[in-house]
Amino acid sequence: MGDNLELIMLLASIGIIAAFGYLVFNWILNLTAVEVTEKARLIGKDTENASHMNGDSLVTTTTYVLTFEADGGERITFRVGRGVYRKYVIGDYGRLTYKRKWFRQFERI
Repeated sequence: MGDNLELIMLLASIGIIAAFGYLVFNWILNLTAVEVTEKARLIGKDTENASHMNGDSLVTTTTYVLTFEADGGERITFRVGRGVYRKYVIGDYGRLTYKRKWFRQFERI
């Protein structure tokens, strides 16, 4: 029984370290990426809701997602804050600036 518990704790620790490493690795990739500006059209707006219990209360988190299509046909999706999400409507066309997965700005033209 004690060996199983040690194995479970070891695997859980490895999982936590791997998840943290993945987050740090992606953060570094985004940070060091070249900033890109290209013309694009907003083609999609979505929300993702997640709920969980926190003590006696239910907590709901909303993630806001914008999907753009660049003039070359590439589709790019970003998670953004509520204010950015509300600022644009589907069909808006302009200059999209981003670094890998980090949305920087979208300027209508």
